[in-house]
Amino acid sequence: MKAKAGPAAAAFRPILDTYMDSAVAVIGCNSRGLGRYSCEFDALVVTGDRRPPTSLRVGDAYVDLRFASERDVLKPANPEYAMSLASAMPVRDTSLVLSTSIAANYAVLEEAAKKASATRLASSLKIIGRAEAGLAKGALVDADFWLLAGSYEFGYALLLSKEILPAPSHLLAQLREGPKGKLRGFEGISIGAGLEAAGRAGCGARLEGVTVLHDLLREGSKEAAAESEWPKVRTEILVAKAGELITRVELAECYSFLGQEVVDDMMVLLKLHPKRTLTSLTTGKDRLLGERLVRQLGLARTEKAVRAGLDVLRQQVSLLARKS
Repeated sequence: MKAKAGPAAAAFRPILDTYMDSAVAVIGCNSRGLGRYSCEFDALVVTGDRRPPTSLRVGDAYVDLRFASERDVLKPANPEYAMSLASAMPVRDTSLVLSTSIAANYAVLEEAAKKASATRLASSLKIIGRAEAGLAKGALVDADFWLLAGSYEFGYALLLSKEILPAPSHLLAQLREGPKGKLRGFEGISIGAGLEAAGRAGCGARLEGVTVLHDLLREGSKEAAAESEWPKVRTEILVAKAGELITRVELAECYSFLGQEVVDDMMVLLKLHPKRTLTSLTTGKDRLLGERLVRQLGLARTEKAVRAGLDVLRQQVSLLARKS
C-alpha cells in the first residue's frame, strides 16, 4: 500500500465526497498487502441503497466499487465475503460499523474458511461431472472449458482450506507459498488449467481473445438491459494487470489470471444464451465464437489432454475431500 498511497488518496477522495454519510473501506488485495501497481482498489461502501457493483477510473487509479448494507457486513451470507471483511481496512467509519464487522468476521474466520472451501470443492466435483459428460457426447470444447473451470474451483477450495482468501492475479503465488511451501494439489491446477501454454505467445493470444470476448459480452449485455455489468474500464483493468505480469515475466501467473477471466466471461455468455452449449456457440452456421478465438482463449486442447487433466484433477479433489 505504501507505493500506492498517492493514487489511493486520489481514488478515494471522490468516493468519500459522493457517499458522505457512508462508511467506506478497502477490501481485496490491497487490504492484505498483495496489491501490485496495476491492481485496482476494491472499495466497499456501506449504504442502505441497493446498487450493483461497478468499476471506474479515478485519475491514474482504477476502482471496483461494491455496495452493501450494514446487515450485509455484520452478518454476511457468503463465507468468502466474510473472510474478505475480516481483513478490511476502514477509510471512514464514523458509526464504527466496519470496526464491528471486522472483529465479528475475524472471530469466525476458521468456520467461514471451512464453509467456503467445502462449497468450492463441491462445485469442482459437479463441474468435473460436466466435463466428463461433454467428453461422452464428443463436445470437446465444453469438456475443455469445464476442466478449466473445475481446476480453478479446486484451487480456490485448496487455498480456502488453509484460511487463505484467493486473489485471482496472485493465485499461483498463493498456491506456491502456502503455510508450508507449495500446497499439495498444485499439479492438479497446473495440468487442469493448461499452464503448459503459459508463454509470451500464449498470454498475448489469450489476452487478445478475452478483450474480443468482452466486446461481445458488452453488446450482449446491452440487449439484456445489463450494460453496466460490462463497462469498458473493466477491460482496461484486465489489460493493465495482464500487461504488468507479462512485463515482470510472470507468464504462468498471467495465463492463469486470464484463464479465470475466460471462465467468468464464458459463464456470462452461457447465461445470455441459456439454451445453447459452448460447442453449439463455437460450431455450425449459428456459431458466435470462431475457431481462432477459441484457440486464443485456450479452449482447443486435444481429447487426450483433457482426459489426462480430468484424471489428475479428480484424484486431487478426492484427496482434499477426504482431508476436509
